[in-house]
Amino acid sequence: MSLLHRLGFLLALEGVALVILGTAYAVASMGEPAEPGERLPAQLAAGAAALTGVLLLVLARAASRGRGWSRSPAVVLNVFPFPLALSAAQAGDWWAALPMVLLAGSVLYLFATPELRETFREG
Repeated sequence: MSLLHRLGFLLALEGVALVILGTAYAVASMGEPAEPGERLPAQLAAGAAALTGVLLLVLARAASRGRGWSRSPAVVLNVFPFPLALSAAQAGDWWAALPMVLLAGSVLYLFATPELRETFREG
């Protein structure tokens, strides 16, 4: 499997996970009784997660084909999980923090490899 295909797979994995997480969060926020003004922010956060997941799926497809424009947004979206993982780890949620760091770190590592830097410089 080439590095481009590995990169596309990891980005797609992130995208699918965020779409599932956003959908589950939206369903959970509709089902639980909430204080006035708490439901809308929860649903907006769920929608943002799902939308980011869809964007990552688009970026996965473009990155696996070596499209140069996909590199910057994919790198930016893979920097955000680090502070989120730190917060999760500090809250004792290592089960959530560790996959975030490993997945985002793997994507950033692949983007930094000489082969993919050259591929995206040309594309």
